[in-house]
Amino acid sequence: MYSIEQRVFLVLEYHRIEHSPTATRRSFQKQFNVPKGPDAKNIFKPFAKFERTGSVDYNRVGNVGPRQTVVTSENVAKVYGIVQQIPRNTVLRIASETGLKRSSTQKILRNSLRMFPYKIKSHQAIPIKVVRQRFDFENEILTMIDNEGFHVVCIWFTDEAHFHLNGFLNKRNWRFGSSVNPHIV
Repeated sequence: MYSIEQRVFLVLEYHRIEHSPTATRRSFQKQFNVPKGPDAKNIFKPFAKFERTGSVDYNRVGNVGPRQTVVTSENVAKVYGIVQQIPRNTVLRIASETGLKRSSTQKILRNSLRMFPYKIKSHQAIPIKVVRQRFDFENEILTMIDNEGFHVVCIWFTDEAHFHLNGFLNKRNWRFGSSVNPHIV
């Protein structure tokens, strides 16, 4: 930490010597009779602050008071309007349409609007006719097991199947924003 007098000297000397940190450090050592002067970073910082603010003081001008927030009623209304128009919009798309950051958009959705992303469940539509056929098949198999000594170990069951009847659906990336779980299927 340098005193105000030392910071003023650094700024004036750095400017006078035409932006030479080494010459400024040597002048500082002579002026204040110190064996080791400030490094280039500690010479440039007060000079840059002086150019930016016109002061070399360490006060926190511009950083005083509560932090600025983007969660304003206008931004909440913008996000709410977009979500009402297209509920399946992603956070990134909403953020790009409103001009807000993704994290700010998430804060507005979660904290202000109390909206959370819900996963959409996909199920294969089964017509009534197929349900009846399956029921008949199950009864037939049960009858075969009871009467004819059908061995269940002869049936091969697998747990992997992909059905793309109505187009591909990527459930991992598809979310629905809502304040209550819509149970979309």
